[in-house]
Amino acid sequence: MTEKEQVKEIVDKYNKSIADLSDKATAKEFKTVMKYIANQANSRQRKLVGLDK
Repeated sequence: MTEKEQVKEIVDKYNKSIADLSDKATAKEFKTVMKYIANQANSRQRKLVGLDK
């Protein structure tokens, strides 16, 4: 299972709610989702400023 699939499964489990995720998710699930979001944001920022081709 890829990271993206794993994150989608976790997000669906908590009804796409950040409140439910932060309250009910395990530390590992929360960390996985937040790490994925941060990596995606960093990737998009790098593309915007031209660091990634």
